[in-house]
Amino acid sequence: MPNHFTEPGFTPPDSALGFTAIELMMTLIIAMILLAIAIPSFSRMKAQNHLATTANDFVSAFGAARQTAIVKGRPVTLCAGDQSGCFDTVDWSNGWLAFVDADKSGTLNAGEPVVFTGVARRGDVVVQGNTPVEKPIIFSPLGFASQPGGAFTAGTLRVCVPADIANNARDLVLAKSGRLRVEAKDLSGACPAP
Repeated sequence: MPNHFTEPGFTPPDSALGFTAIELMMTLIIAMILLAIAIPSFSRMKAQNHLATTANDFVSAFGAARQTAIVKGRPVTLCAGDQSGCFDTVDWSNGWLAFVDADKSGTLNAGEPVVFTGVARRGDVVVQGNTPVEKPIIFSPLGFASQPGGAFTAGTLRVCVPADIANNARDLVLAKSGRLRVEAKDLSGACPAP
């Protein structure tokens, strides 16, 4: 087999092919600068996605509880809680529970079927309500929202990310009619109760 490097007429290149150490170092420095610029943007995007997803989960939970009450023709209670029952708290971050509430007591009794449970999937999202939504919300078969005892209820549940992003909170405002509206709030990275 002929050796092309030693054959007559072969001229070796003037410079060796490849990268010098300085070229590699400059490439790494440029890559590090670009990453330093991009990582905060990814963090903001991640926080925005967590906020939107959690707010949408709550909008779906309120809508599903109200719709179940209308379709079944029976009161359905939605509260901060888990499979065992409602919590006495304004913090909904640990989960929520919907169940058919035959006696409209706002407490899960034996024989009352659980419609669904949910949990805030992200630890960096704060979910808390004002005093009216501290108590269980009972949706009537007509879709109206009330408290245990029958008084109409209206309140605000705030879904918030303690991050310095634009509109770092969503207020889910519950009307007496049982309908929910979403308001974007810019709280400058803080997450106070509504």
